[in-house]
Amino acid sequence: MNHRFLGIVFIGLLILGVWLVSAIFGQKFTDFDRVALTTSNAGLNLPEKADVKIRGVIVGQVMSAESEGDGAKLELGIKPDSIGQIPRNVSAAILPKTLFGEKYVDLTVPEQPSSKPLQAGDAIKQTDLPVEVEKVLNDLYPLLRAVQPAELNYTLNALAEALEGRGDKLGEGLVTLDGYLKRMNPELPALLDDLRLLASVTDTYADVFPQLADTLRNTTKTGNTLVSKEQKLNAFLVDLTSFSDTTTGFLNDNGNNLIRLSQLSEPIVALLARYSSTFPCMLEGLVKQVPRLASTFRGYIFHIDLELLPNQPRGYTRADTPVYGASNAPNCAGLPNPPIPYPKFPNLDDGVDGIGKGGQRATPGFAAGGTATEAAATSIGQPNRSRMSVGPSGTPSQKALINSLLAPSLGVPVDEMSDVSTLLFAPAFSGTEVSVR
Repeated sequence: MNHRFLGIVFIGLLILGVWLVSAIFGQKFTDFDRVALTTSNAGLNLPEKADVKIRGVIVGQVMSAESEGDGAKLELGIKPDSIGQIPRNVSAAILPKTLFGEKYVDLTVPEQPSSKPLQAGDAIKQTDLPVEVEKVLNDLYPLLRAVQPAELNYTLNALAEALEGRGDKLGEGLVTLDGYLKRMNPELPALLDDLRLLASVTDTYADVFPQLADTLRNTTKTGNTLVSKEQKLNAFLVDLTSFSDTTTGFLNDNGNNLIRLSQLSEPIVALLARYSSTFPCMLEGLVKQVPRLASTFRGYIFHIDLELLPNQPRGYTRADTPVYGASNAPNCAGLPNPPIPYPKFPNLDDGVDGIGKGGQRATPGFAAGGTATEAAATSIGQPNRSRMSVGPSGTPSQKALINSLLAPSLGVPVDEMSDVSTLLFAPAFSGTEVSVR
């Protein structure tokens, strides 16, 4: 009996020792100040009683983990002798001890720690800076399953051979790339604005693309036309070259003359500009005369109606020398519908006395009631030497007399005088006395 009892006591002590070791290892006899930590779903993968560290020192453990919405809520147990040394604004991150090792909660002290210590019941925020390796592995797992191991091994070996001995150059390239990225980062807002503007410009191009396509098609037709007319186009270019050479020679020979012509044309152009307002009425008046002129020359025969003036115009004298002194303002003189007879002829400074213009060019003797002899003497401008009476015209002797009077004035022989002269001047001489020198 004693041996059995001792055996039972030994087994009991052995079990009690194992339990004590387990309880001590599990810190069942340790008191903790509990704080809350809200984290992502990765917090649910923490093992039971995972370590809570700060600056590499274990200050507590994870007491429990519960799912809460899109994340997890952890209850951390902090040792009472350590919680007073942890600032209140501490943050937490879930990190692995190794690449595939056990995870733990790492408390990070900020650059400006709070003066108040962490207390039981406080809530700790999770930092977003560390990269969750578990998430990376979870995302990489489907890719690794899709890739065949042999092909992956071949790719990795080729990549290793390509990078072997090129670490320095690769590092320099990464440093250069980092420099480019640092210089590009400040320009990213402007780049985004340019991309937005590019979208607007693209929309504009999309609207005008049909017209652009039509233009390109028309350009193709034009190109085909030029190809089909190549010989004519070449001939045109050759002729154009020859014309250019001729024009160059003409300009070289007459350049100074053209400049002089432009200088001499300046006053003429100025005069035309001054009287330009009369051009429309003058041209319209000429247009209205076209039917009359067509009637006058109908059948290629000149048709006129001759009327004898009651007061014969006086002759011109040496005092009536033409001059260019007119300075009157532009005047259409009733054109395109002038009154007939014109009421008053303008007294222009053309060198002719006013009484010898238009309807005023009447022989003074006739205008004042003088005789035909005085009128004839005045028109000749010389004293009377002999007088000759001219009767009714039409006989050969009368034609010969009129031709003998007109031939010296016209500077032609008497026998070359036309019958028209008798027709025109006989009424003027009829019933008058002519003084002959």
